[in-house]
Amino acid sequence: MSDTRVKGKRVLVTGGAGLVGSHIVDELVRRGADRIVVYDNLVRGLERNLDWARTHGNVELVVADIADRDAIGEAMRGAHLCFHQAAMWLRECQKEPRRAIETNVLGSFNVLEACVANGVRKVVAASSSSVYGEGLYLPTDEDHPFQNDLFYGMTKVSLEQLLRCFSKEFGLDYVGLRYLNVYGPRQPFQAAYTDVIMHFMNRIDAGEPAVIHGDGNQTVDLVYAGDIAKLNLLAMESDVTGEFINGCTGNETSLTELAEAITALRGRSADLPPRYEPRDDRLVQRRCGCPKKAREMLGFVAETPLSDGLAAVAAWRDEVKADRA
Repeated sequence: MSDTRVKGKRVLVTGGAGLVGSHIVDELVRRGADRIVVYDNLVRGLERNLDWARTHGNVELVVADIADRDAIGEAMRGAHLCFHQAAMWLRECQKEPRRAIETNVLGSFNVLEACVANGVRKVVAASSSSVYGEGLYLPTDEDHPFQNDLFYGMTKVSLEQLLRCFSKEFGLDYVGLRYLNVYGPRQPFQAAYTDVIMHFMNRIDAGEPAVIHGDGNQTVDLVYAGDIAKLNLLAMESDVTGEFINGCTGNETSLTELAEAITALRGRSADLPPRYEPRDDRLVQRRCGCPKKAREMLGFVAETPLSDGLAAVAAWRDEVKADRA
């Protein structure tokens, strides 16, 4: 396999202004990438997420959609390496499945096609634990069968199959990372589609109880965005290719535990217990990934404790709100 170290290389990051993508861009700057092209439609990504990287590195922002075949082809010119992070989120995919296919499936085809056309040496792509569906066993390892029955998970299964096909037909090296529940600074908190952490924080800061859909025993495997960015760099710079690997901690956190932790973090634990409402039975009940393959193949261990990660999210959120005020 050709040299995939990022130092001195030209790198394209789709979805590079988003949560994971912008942390990848920061890591690329720290590791001496020569030129970084961020390709993002700014639907969820934000230019301010790139402020540090643009100040300290050679970062260019291209505002376009991966569904635009010509635009991604042009942006990919001269790139040595590619991190593919752009995708519609789960609830968006459920609401607009046709657009989900156009973006996540056909858009991913456009990205991989552009990689091949421009001689990109390796792509590291964001898959998801959604491909597993409800876990038949926990922790869920990479040999778990695909049990997915949601449109979002279907698009990630399709992405993985595209990676296999492009590898076999064109020799494109790849690693697909199956993210668990990624969180961290820069995750949306004012958009229509916010994750459970921001839903909890938004309500608690408004003096309202965190709303848990279900009995609170549903679990998540929360992995910090900065750790996931480092996992992406490890996957890129390693000799590993043709593999799908979990990005996780291997730790389960119940939604009740999470709500109580955030409530305490915001200083409201005594007077604001969580409220329970009926849940959407289509969603996964428990999620916990097996981190063994990432550790053994890439030397990756998620290092950020949940308490530290939540504190970082809260501090970043407060700073953004203060700046806007």
